[in-house]
Amino acid sequence: MPRKKVARSKAPGRSARRKNEVEHTLERGTEHFGEEVHRLGERLSRKMEKKGEEWDSWFHSTFGILGPVISSIFGLVILGLAVWALMFVNMPVGSGALYNIQYFLLANMGLFFLIFMFFSYSSYFSKVSPRLYMPFSPIVTAAGISIGFWFAVHAINITNLSLEISLLSDTALFMEKNLFLIFCFFLFVGYMVLLVKIGTGKAVGMAGEKTIERRSVVSVAKRFESGKARRLYRSGQDRILGGVCGGIAEYLGIDPTIVRILWVIGTLAWGFGILLYIIMWIIVPRNPSHKWD
Repeated sequence: MPRKKVARSKAPGRSARRKNEVEHTLERGTEHFGEEVHRLGERLSRKMEKKGEEWDSWFHSTFGILGPVISSIFGLVILGLAVWALMFVNMPVGSGALYNIQYFLLANMGLFFLIFMFFSYSSYFSKVSPRLYMPFSPIVTAAGISIGFWFAVHAINITNLSLEISLLSDTALFMEKNLFLIFCFFLFVGYMVLLVKIGTGKAVGMAGEKTIERRSVVSVAKRFESGKARRLYRSGQDRILGGVCGGIAEYLGIDPTIVRILWVIGTLAWGFGILLYIIMWIIVPRNPSHKWD
């Protein structure tokens, strides 16, 4: 009698496990890539903010309470130069839209100067006395948003002179009539946010996030402690962007400057350096023994 074939359940083979490992590595690398790009942007913004604060502190310490007046005059001069540039550009063109923009700027020069003064003195008092400025910060924010809507009204009206779309004109008219209500709404929201900040504090949740990050680094380090083969990691100690060149230098035992020079030469000569760097940034894992905060 012919033997019956018995169906056997096949366990996942080595190829399936290898595929899962590769997918997991790529997923982890993509997460690290996005996280490090975000941190890089934060570092650059902090540096720019620090430079701006140094400039503000020097400006305010030098000119004192007259500093906002000087900066407002400087802003008005720049606005005047912009109007002059529009006039120069529009002379051969004869555009009605450019003429309307020019007329709007010239007709509201005094108002623009008051706006510059308002925000300059707000910035000045926020630096001089942050505690006293805090109760007035929602007013400044609401005023800024309302001025933005005011700009939007005039921009729509100028644009709609050539388009003649009734919906745009109705929208501009509605916003213009309700500018005070817009101001009151954002003022209310600003004070609600301020009360929440005062009640909860700014540092809530930071300690927990740092603890989770440290635990994840330790778990990754323990995961690779048993492996005896050398692995290529991205360096967290010697890195400019993602630590790829530093990691290659640590793996080869050479100066990272040499790797960076070769990367620049490859980028300039063949143009593949940037793409290769991003790919390795995603694929090559972090060094678990380095600090990545």
